[in-house]
Amino acid sequence: MRAKWALLLKVQLLGLTGIGKLRRSADPKMRRRTVGFLAAIGVVGLIVVFYAVLLAIGYCEQGLGPVLPSFIAALTSLIVFAFSIFQGGAILFSVKDRDFVLSLPLSRRAVIGARLACSYLTNLFFVLLVGLPVSVVYFAHEGITAASFFTVALVLLTSPLLPLAVGAALGTILSALTAGLRHKNLLQSILSVAFFVAVMAASFSLSFSSGSADAIDLSAMYDILVGSIYPPAVLVQWTLTGGKVWGVFAFAGLSLAAAAAFILIVGRFYDRIAARLSAHPSGRGYKRKEIRAASAFGALVAKEFRRLISCPGYFLNGISGSILMVLGAVFLLFADLSALDQAGISLQSDAPKLASAAAGALILLTGLSCPAASALSLEGNSRGLLFSMPVSARKILLAKAAPTFLINCAAGTLLAVVFCIRTAMPAAGWALCLVSVFLASPCVALAGIYFNAKFPKYDWTSETQVAKNSAPVMIVSFSAMLLGIAAAGLGFLYGYPVAIVADLLAAALAGLFFFLIRKVKLNV
Repeated sequence: MRAKWALLLKVQLLGLTGIGKLRRSADPKMRRRTVGFLAAIGVVGLIVVFYAVLLAIGYCEQGLGPVLPSFIAALTSLIVFAFSIFQGGAILFSVKDRDFVLSLPLSRRAVIGARLACSYLTNLFFVLLVGLPVSVVYFAHEGITAASFFTVALVLLTSPLLPLAVGAALGTILSALTAGLRHKNLLQSILSVAFFVAVMAASFSLSFSSGSADAIDLSAMYDILVGSIYPPAVLVQWTLTGGKVWGVFAFAGLSLAAAAAFILIVGRFYDRIAARLSAHPSGRGYKRKEIRAASAFGALVAKEFRRLISCPGYFLNGISGSILMVLGAVFLLFADLSALDQAGISLQSDAPKLASAAAGALILLTGLSCPAASALSLEGNSRGLLFSMPVSARKILLAKAAPTFLINCAAGTLLAVVFCIRTAMPAAGWALCLVSVFLASPCVALAGIYFNAKFPKYDWTSETQVAKNSAPVMIVSFSAMLLGIAAAGLGFLYGYPVAIVADLLAAALAGLFFFLIRKVKLNV
C-alpha cells in the first residue's frame, strides 16, 4: 500500500503543475491554459540552460573548470534559500488548505514531510535545470570518471535540502514572531524587504571589494560565493580536487540531517506554530471617520496598493526589480567611477554606449517588477465580488496594472536621474534613459495584466505560488530579461540606435497590449 504522505505529495504536485487539470478537465479553455503554462515553463527552462552553459564555458576559459560543481552547488543553494525564506510559513502552513489537510488521517510529520518534499522537488527542478548543463560542460572539459559522476550526481540531488530547511525555518520564525500584531502583514513585508536589501548590499560590497577592474574575475566570484557565503560547498571541492572522499558524503549528510531535523522539530510543534500563525490582532474601538468620495478607478487602484503591501510574498516578489533600481541609485551616489577609466571607458566619448547599456538595464529591472502579472489571480475565490461590480473589465484590469506602472516609473526615474548626473550624460543620454523608463513601465504593466487574464490561477493555496511561480510572471520577467540583456549588450557595442529600437519595440508592445485588454472578458 502506498504511503499516505506520498499520496498527499502526488496531489500537491498535480495541483502545482496543472497536470491534474490537463488530465481530468473537459474544458478546452482550461486545457489550453495548462498547455500554455507548461510551454512557458519550457521556454524559461531553455533560457536558463542557455545562460548556465555560457557561465560554465566562461569558467572553463579562465581555467576554473574544476571548481564548477562546488560553485553551482553554492549558487543554486543560495537561490533556494532566498526563495524559501521569502515564502515564510507558506511552505508548511498554507492558510487556504491547512484545515482540510489537518483533518486527514495523517500524522503531523507526514504532512510536513509531504509539503517539504513538494518544495524540495520544485527546487530540485531548478537545481537540475542549472546543474545538468553545467555538469555536461564540466565533464566535457575535465573528463568523466565513475567517482566524479557519482560525486556530481549526489551533490545535485542533495544540495536543495539544507537551504530549504534553513530558509523555511527562518521564514516560519519570522512569521510566528510577527503573528498577532495589528499590522503584521505590513511588518512582515518591511522585514522581508530589509532582508533582501541586506543580502544585496552584502553581495555588492563583497563583489566590489574582491573584484577586478580589468575584467569579470570569475575566481573572485567563486571565492565570495563558496568561501564567504556558502562554506558547505567547500566539502564538494575537497572531494573533487583535494582527494578527500568523505567530503561529498559530509555535504550530503549535512543536507539530509538538516531536512530530518526540521521535520522532527516542526512536527513536534506543528499545531502550536499553526495556531500562532493564525492569531489575529486584538480588536480596537470603532472610530468615526468622514467618508471621502472617490472615483471607481481610484478606489480600485487604492485597493490594489493595499493588497500589495499586505502580503509579504506578493510584495517582495512583485517589486524586487524596483528595489534593485533603488539600490542601484544609492550605490551610484557613492560609487567611485574612476574604475571605468581604468577599464578603458571614457564618460565623455563613450556616453552613447553607456546610455544605451543603461537603457537596457532599466528595461530588464522593470520586467523583474510586475505585480500586475499576479494581481488578478490573487482575487482567488473572491473574484466573483470584483467581477460583479458595475465597472468594465477594461477598467478593472487597468486599475490592477496601475501599481506596477507607478512603482516602476518612480524607481526607474530615480535610477535614470542618478545615473545621468553621476556620468554627466549629454541631453541625448538623458532623453534615452528617461524615455526607456516611461515606455518599459507601461509595457510591463499591461503585458503582466493581459497574460494574467489569459492564464489566471485562482486555485492557489498561498500567494507566493502566484507571485513567483505562475506563467504570467515568468513570461513577463524572462521576456523583459531577454530584451534588456540584448539591448544592454548590443547598445554598449553600437550606441544609441540599439536602445532606440528597443524603446520603439516597447512602445509598440504597450500599444498592442492596451488594445488587447479592451477585448478581455472576465468570467467567474
